[in-house]
Amino acid sequence: MAFIFVAHDTPEPSLYGAMAAILAAQKHLPLAHLPVSWDIARYPDACQHVIGEGQLMTSGLLWTERLNPQSAGRVMELDELLDTFGTQDVVIPLGPMQIIQFTHIARQVRENAFDYELINVERSNQGYAFSRHGQIDETAGCWWRDRYGRWINHNTPPQTGTSLRIALVGAQSDQCSVYPATLAALGDAADALSLSLDIVYAAPLALEEHLHEVMENVDGILLPGGAAMCNVAGQICAAHYALNRNIPVLGLCLGMQTMTTALVQKMLGSEKANLTEADPDAEIKTFIPLADTPTFPVHRLGNHLMYSRAGSRLHDILGGEYPVRYNHRFHLDPGLKPALEEYGVQISGTDITGKIADGIEYTRHPFYLGVQGHPELSSLHVKPHPLLMAFLETAGLQRR
Repeated sequence: MAFIFVAHDTPEPSLYGAMAAILAAQKHLPLAHLPVSWDIARYPDACQHVIGEGQLMTSGLLWTERLNPQSAGRVMELDELLDTFGTQDVVIPLGPMQIIQFTHIARQVRENAFDYELINVERSNQGYAFSRHGQIDETAGCWWRDRYGRWINHNTPPQTGTSLRIALVGAQSDQCSVYPATLAALGDAADALSLSLDIVYAAPLALEEHLHEVMENVDGILLPGGAAMCNVAGQICAAHYALNRNIPVLGLCLGMQTMTTALVQKMLGSEKANLTEADPDAEIKTFIPLADTPTFPVHRLGNHLMYSRAGSRLHDILGGEYPVRYNHRFHLDPGLKPALEEYGVQISGTDITGKIADGIEYTRHPFYLGVQGHPELSSLHVKPHPLLMAFLETAGLQRR
């Protein structure tokens, strides 16, 4: 039995574990991973991938679920990993800090009488390849990322169907190099619908001053999740833009919170409403900590069923109940719900208690829908998520 270490010396969190997942899929082996740290000040969403079992980890481990598919599993210290996989071959990714520590890691593996192999990931003009003892492994092929950030080893013909201009409200570097799931899920849905997407990366920090310039002629707006509260104001601006122009918009996790906050501001005619997490001193707090309610979890993580309201668009898309991946610590203030519903907002999805708002939609808009979870984490190229499909379909109909 051998431990196959795949070393990829890259600062990009979205690349961590990607080539290791490819090798694991090729060899039909499990993938396990060690603790890894990133510069969170530089990459706030570096560790925002959440597995179904309910643990946060490096965002690049998404590729394990997309390529195998199997859960990336929980993070293990080396001792536990050796005990767990000592009787079988296993692939283990190594990031920059782990590569520096590899002499220690290898010594501990040998002391436990296990064999190991070290494979390096090398970058060339064509893409990424595996290297053994300084020699490129031609049999494993060369891999690169397509225009949606998904890993491929062969060129695919471009889509020749309808072209849509979709604004993804996030910096391109964040969506491609840090948290790749949203862009990949958009690509899955676009391919299934034979659509060609012109992705406009709308950096939130630029939207307050350049909103109209950036959003010109977009067919749809996607408000992604994320941990950086500096993006909130820009997302709210984008949501107002969609409201005022009847542009289809889909919000995911933080995106649902910002689009709901835009509705509260519009309803009250005041910009004094904001997320507690973004502005603890806001006069009107739209999303408050789960921890403030004794029966709620402090941090809701992993797969949970979302229950859709009959007659809602969410119900039409997903049915009465649907498993969704969650990663959030704040929820819609229940005190706002009656006024919002009177204003035309449906709380169209909830948790099993019916108390946590898991989905909202504005009935006076062609497609203004948000979910508190992360449907992008459940998308596969062969099985796109229905919410992303419905969003693009509506954007296409609006264009016509």
